[in-house]
Amino acid sequence: MNVSIQTLGCKVNFAEMAELGDRLAGIGFSVSDSADNPDICVINSCTVTAQADRKLRTMVHGLRRRHPQAHLILTGCHVDNPHPRVSAVPDADVAFPNARKSEIFDYVSANFAAGAAPGSTTFTRSRFFLKVQDGCNHRCTYCIVWRTRGTSRSGEEMDLIERARRAVSDGYGEIVLSGVDLGAFGRERGESLAPFLQRLLEAIAPARLRLSSINANDFTPELVELTGAPRFCRHLHIPLQSGSDRVLKRMGRLYRRRDYLGLVAALRRQSPEVAVTADVIVGFPGETDGDFADTENVAAEAALSGMHVFRYSPRAGTAAPRLGLPVDDPISKERSHRLQTQAEAQRRAYEARFIDRELEVIWDRRFPNRMRGLSDNYITVYAPVRGQTLGALATIRPMASCGDGLLGA
Repeated sequence: MNVSIQTLGCKVNFAEMAELGDRLAGIGFSVSDSADNPDICVINSCTVTAQADRKLRTMVHGLRRRHPQAHLILTGCHVDNPHPRVSAVPDADVAFPNARKSEIFDYVSANFAAGAAPGSTTFTRSRFFLKVQDGCNHRCTYCIVWRTRGTSRSGEEMDLIERARRAVSDGYGEIVLSGVDLGAFGRERGESLAPFLQRLLEAIAPARLRLSSINANDFTPELVELTGAPRFCRHLHIPLQSGSDRVLKRMGRLYRRRDYLGLVAALRRQSPEVAVTADVIVGFPGETDGDFADTENVAAEAALSGMHVFRYSPRAGTAAPRLGLPVDDPISKERSHRLQTQAEAQRRAYEARFIDRELEVIWDRRFPNRMRGLSDNYITVYAPVRGQTLGALATIRPMASCGDGLLGA
């Protein structure tokens, strides 16, 4: 029986579904991320923006229209959105809130017949995504996730390390840690992230370790020092959201422009060529031309090598709508376009520094005539097919730029 897993949103969602896919394959289901001919389709949703809500409804409606007999299981943050007009998706057969997401495996195994032989999965790909933390205790004024995910809680360290060890034994060359508020790992137990990362890094040798996203205010001196360690990927995703102190305060963020730039400088003292990427929101209520210029300037001064640019989207149940109306649509569109153009230019400039230099990549996708890999510093690299193994680490010397990365000979 074919199970299709469709994931929207963050790497936490992906990590959760990768684990589900492995478990279902282990009892005989054929699992993939393809939407071709599914008997069961699990959709892990996002509700961080109105666009994410629209994308989900379009996806579910399309799946129902193309596969009327398929059993559609909806889960994720959209289900937990407290606004009923948002969370209602009538095309789904059943919905599991985040707190009951782990029950999807039991639901599928109890209600559908698995194959007699071990199944298969093409969902997990080449890197192992390990969810170590869930929930958030912050109250950023634009964000609904603290409502949909609940309070911060961390996984048990020994269990997480053992799962990572098994993944390396299974052939994974990279472990990606994910969490809704990753920097809060262990905090409810009086522990902190850096010591756990040190122990994990030692346990997964020779694989490398990557962090998915961590807030600027969660970097301790110990964590900054650790980013220069061997096998710690030279890439950090540190949400910026705005370069204006006034806007950051209105957003409820716990750092300011000076903090962010100081952190980036400290990270580059440890690892001079580390790639720093960020999320940025434009059009937040009250954002002026000067505030937006501050964001452009911080992105340039921090030499961000990538930006996920979002236009502000009001969320029912958050505080931001009480701060005033969003920036007019044409202005926020123009700011988004400007920042995306800047992001593209900065990405290309960063990548150009690594032409004709050795990069360690992990092969993550096979095309008919070429392989795609991801470098430790988050550069997409392509090379001709020469018997490479998906999930394996390799050293390559890219020789030219291409559309979305670098091209190896």
